[in-house]
Amino acid sequence: MHVVVLGAGLAGLSCAYELSKAGHTVTVVEKENDVGGIGISWQKNGYWLDYGPHRFHSRNEDLIKHLYEVLDNEIVIRERMSRIYMQGKFFDYPLKLGNVLSALPKKIMVKAMLDYMWIRIRQWFKPIPDTNFENWVIKRFGKTLYEIFFGTYTSKAWKMPCTEISADWASQRISQANLWHTIKTTAFPPKEGEVRSLVSEFWYPAHGGIGLICRKYAEKIRAMGGTIHLDSEIVKVHTEDRVAKSVSYKDLDGNLHRVEGEYVVNTMPLPRMLEALDPPVSPAVNTAIGNLRYIGIVFVYLEIDTPSVSPDHWVYLPEKNLTIHRISEFKNFSDHEVPGDKTIVCCEITCNRGDSDWNLTLEEGSKIAEQDLVTVGLIKPGISRGIEIRRTRYAYPVYDLTYKENLDVLMKEARSYDVLTTTGRQGLYRYNNMDHSVAMGRKVARTIIKGVDAGAGDVAADQEYFG
Repeated sequence: MHVVVLGAGLAGLSCAYELSKAGHTVTVVEKENDVGGIGISWQKNGYWLDYGPHRFHSRNEDLIKHLYEVLDNEIVIRERMSRIYMQGKFFDYPLKLGNVLSALPKKIMVKAMLDYMWIRIRQWFKPIPDTNFENWVIKRFGKTLYEIFFGTYTSKAWKMPCTEISADWASQRISQANLWHTIKTTAFPPKEGEVRSLVSEFWYPAHGGIGLICRKYAEKIRAMGGTIHLDSEIVKVHTEDRVAKSVSYKDLDGNLHRVEGEYVVNTMPLPRMLEALDPPVSPAVNTAIGNLRYIGIVFVYLEIDTPSVSPDHWVYLPEKNLTIHRISEFKNFSDHEVPGDKTIVCCEITCNRGDSDWNLTLEEGSKIAEQDLVTVGLIKPGISRGIEIRRTRYAYPVYDLTYKENLDVLMKEARSYDVLTTTGRQGLYRYNNMDHSVAMGRKVARTIIKGVDAGAGDVAADQEYFG
């Protein structure tokens, strides 16, 4: 069977890899000039750079074994370290009781506890509905902690009020069930697997950045006879009687190509794939496509004249006086990423495509990033310089209050076509983790190989914690 895969990110390449191993013919079509999607890595001035902090973590032994297979055992294991900067101090994240008690001002700590107790009492008489992100968090943590961190960071990162964000985002991105649960689990850590807590240990390529995973996939797919077209933009997905037949794409020179396939697997953004369908989708589907939005990110990379800025893999910066919302230091992921007596810090700014932040120059972005790092006390003025600025349009799917109903329309349309499957983070408009994307791709491949649904759609589909 000849399978055409749209997109060369983790889901697309893991699917193509398993299909190739099973002896099927595979053609992967990718818009960018390298494989990896938002999990790409590239070299600049001798440093390996990623699109922010990426880590592969899973409790699934088969997935971990698969990762070692793909990376040829070239892996390092790290213990996650991340913090939050708030109230002028750094707090461990996930929260640690001793750290919170020693660093959080006593008045705020008491106010947070009183707020939480009041909310619990109020729930008996007038329950707060989980209608949006703000309600979900206040109901479980009280107004004080919501205002200090959860609400401030989320509205800053998403560029919208938390009352307009779905409660689904909270349930998937906040590991603790509520404040009392946080206190109990920090004071008395549960046994492995007892709660939906953060996985502290993660796996990362020994060298070459997180993008080595996809580059290894591509290398092995080609060695098995598969084809990967880079710099190739999808123009049309041709169907007849709702059966996928072929794919047209345009190369870097503008030449149009068409590849026939007995099956099409989509991992490019779901709205873009549906827009490419020929014959086109109905006006109602087009309306739903227009109602689904994405938040973009501008990544500013600073080279800093110091061996290390912090021991963290990443740090959240929720304070509204700071433009950057998160930083990451690649040297802490792998010793080979940033050699020598300097370090590289990736600074993220969320934005809407086309706004002033999206259009920042390297000089402008570097100035903002340095000032924010100076403000939080991580560096001194004048010791950094910007070496790279990059943008990604499809960073986060926007979980607004109507995303579900619009997504349902799109998924119903996509599922109405035979021998066409959409999967992965972009293909499902789902903010899941790296391991989920790999699992989805592999399960889609197994479905095609065996002709029996392997359950790719069930991966990361419930309200479990995805952090």
